[in-house]
Amino acid sequence: MRVHSVCAAVVGSLSIAFGIAGAGSADAAEPRLMAALGNTVLTMTDIGPKHTQVSVNDKPVFEDKESDMLSFVGAYSLKDRWIALFQADTGAKDCPTRFRILEVGGPQPLVSYPFGSCSDAAQVTIDNDVLTVSMPQPGGGGEAAWTYRNGRIGRSK
Repeated sequence: MRVHSVCAAVVGSLSIAFGIAGAGSADAAEPRLMAALGNTVLTMTDIGPKHTQVSVNDKPVFEDKESDMLSFVGAYSLKDRWIALFQADTGAKDCPTRFRILEVGGPQPLVSYPFGSCSDAAQVTIDNDVLTVSMPQPGGGGEAAWTYRNGRIGRSK
């Protein structure tokens, strides 16, 4: 089992650039992040306040219109596909942080629903083509975990 810190979790062939200037009209928003995951280019663009768009090969795959900030946490290689982990900081007192997974490499990108225990102290493990994101539960209630397998996220702990 491989254990990764979310701060330095990059496995395989990945190139990342922050603050890339877009080649388009002056009105077009500039990408905040571009990452090459194998043969796929992932782009994260701030469209406006509380509005971030994530695209794969220039095609939008999801938009976050609820978070104060959407951050790219890391990318993980699982056999013939890539998993990108995003952290959404909501600013809410009751649940300030949630996570989302984007899988690329299959016929079409797959995006998970938001998940997490509201903690930003996540740890990622990979075991036999299964990715698990673990974090503490609020109020010292032990550890919570979500497992991503075969295109689905589910609570495992």
